[in-house]
Amino acid sequence: MTFGKSRPPLVPDPGQQVLLMSEDGSHIEGFRAVSGPLTTETGEIIIRVAIEEEYRNSRREGRRAVSMAWPAEMVEVSVPWY
Repeated sequence: MTFGKSRPPLVPDPGQQVLLMSEDGSHIEGFRAVSGPLTTETGEIIIRVAIEEEYRNSRREGRRAVSMAWPAEMVEVSVPWY
């Protein structure tokens, strides 16, 4: 989902490259979104992410990627034109 031509998407689609923000505010590269936003039992909004290599291997082998939950507010969509 984008708002305006010069702004990056706010919510990643499955398969999109994403940057993860750590608690200290630094960015962690090399991840792909495996899901869109999901709500946990406690009401937290998360996005499931996997490392690039695991994502590629799972696609090639026809299986689900081993992934982990990351808080949605700490996931940024990585877009090359922004």
